[in-house]
Amino acid sequence: MEKTVYLILIAAAVVIEAIFTPLFLKAQRPGANLKSMTYKMICATMFFMVGAFSVLYAGNRSGFAAFMIAGLALSWLGDFFLHIPRKAWCFGIGFAFFTLAHVMYITAYSLATKAYFPDRKIINVYEVIAVILIEIGLYIFYKFKKKMSFKSAGMIASAFYGIVLNTMTVKAVSFSAQYIYSMLTPKAVFGGLCIALGGICFFTSDTSLVILMFNKPDKHNHKLKNHNIGTYFFGQTLLALSILFVGC
Repeated sequence: MEKTVYLILIAAAVVIEAIFTPLFLKAQRPGANLKSMTYKMICATMFFMVGAFSVLYAGNRSGFAAFMIAGLALSWLGDFFLHIPRKAWCFGIGFAFFTLAHVMYITAYSLATKAYFPDRKIINVYEVIAVILIEIGLYIFYKFKKKMSFKSAGMIASAFYGIVLNTMTVKAVSFSAQYIYSMLTPKAVFGGLCIALGGICFFTSDTSLVILMFNKPDKHNHKLKNHNIGTYFFGQTLLALSILFVGC
């Protein structure tokens, strides 16, 4: 009975997030304001609650679950500070929280890798190469396709963040592929897909955010903004749901 309640709460949190995501997108169109902040933080609270209820449902007390919860909590803080308008120091704090969130996710994947595949090295040369190639590919896309300038300090910080983000994404896909292939169980498939797709959604969300922030023609591109937010909340929810399947 208790587990059924947790499943209902997880489903309710997902539904609430799905309802408030478009409300947030509409509210923030004139610019950041109290209503948009409220809607955004409801969504952020919901993906955190999905993670928390997943821990309770699965009885997952693993290091993987702990670091995933830490990543979700840091993301919640990042969402809050990034949405405070016209405060450069708040943006910097939000940026730092999201960077730390990705470090938590990377640590979670590394712990899961060590637990399930003890003979596999945490630092994998193929993963390093993949991160470098993605970073180069993004630079080419931003520079030559979008004609974006790379002279500002913000772009330099974004490049550093990109390395952390790319590492998180590559680690997510790499672990998931081996997890699914090695286990070949429904639990492994669902867990691996949650992590891989969650990481990819986070990646596509943040790469679109760079365009929204630094490419003037796209600053008011509502379709791109919808993509940015939709993939972000969906990705975070998938990462939260992975706690149901990995490390327990």
